[in-house]
Amino acid sequence: MRKFVLVLFLLLIAWAFFPGFTIFQESEYSLKNLAPENYSYVEAEGCSSCKGEENQFMHRAVGVDRTSGVPVLDKRGWLSSVHSRSQSHGDRINTACARCHAPKAKGATRNKEEAKPIPKGTWQGVTCGACHPASLERSKRKSLVINYASGTDPTQTENYIFRNRSNGKEMNALCRFCHHESHDLLIEAMQNTVESGALRCIDCHMAAYAVTDQHVERFHNFKVAANIPNSCSGGIGRSMSCHDKGSREWFERKLPFVKGPRQEWSSD
Repeated sequence: MRKFVLVLFLLLIAWAFFPGFTIFQESEYSLKNLAPENYSYVEAEGCSSCKGEENQFMHRAVGVDRTSGVPVLDKRGWLSSVHSRSQSHGDRINTACARCHAPKAKGATRNKEEAKPIPKGTWQGVTCGACHPASLERSKRKSLVINYASGTDPTQTENYIFRNRSNGKEMNALCRFCHHESHDLLIEAMQNTVESGALRCIDCHMAAYAVTDQHVERFHNFKVAANIPNSCSGGIGRSMSCHDKGSREWFERKLPFVKGPRQEWSSD
């Protein structure tokens, strides 16, 4: 009994003077409690696993709040997007469809004749590495936004198209790599600004909501209506402001008059 009391006393001292001390092994970080059935968010777990205040912007981009120690859903991030569930349709769970619906999936191919089913439990969706060179050495990264050639070695630079973030047409090409249809915007002037790159897809679908000395934090749920007013006002940190004086109700009334049926993008 005396030994038990002594050990307990020493543990209390250790906790008092060394706040980080623990006799328990921290459980392995996982997003299983936030993943839909049949999905395995291995890459997203890697991108949101780093601890520390300086890495919280990556947690928010993935869509988790880790301040409590347990990952909790942050609806601003990727986990709340259709991208995170892009394989949830019966005809999109093979390696040919994975070219766009799961670019980092093993065996992803452009050849429909080589298509093979992707086993349940391994679905990933459109992960971080589809748009960011997460698997590439930092010294080889020519840009932090890319298009990845699915089915190739993600550690080699030749398998990426590096996009210039300061060029609007380049940034729209990033999205059009998979999204072959436009919204057919009903306002011709707005359609022209998209075609020219003056208005980028991310200005509406990834509006900024915070700016720090190191980062411009953007919504990674790719939603427009849910992120009003940021998604209609040009967000934060954008030189071009679209509708910065309208109310939320005004924005919501206008959306149906802006977004029309989809059609193929023009080739020029």
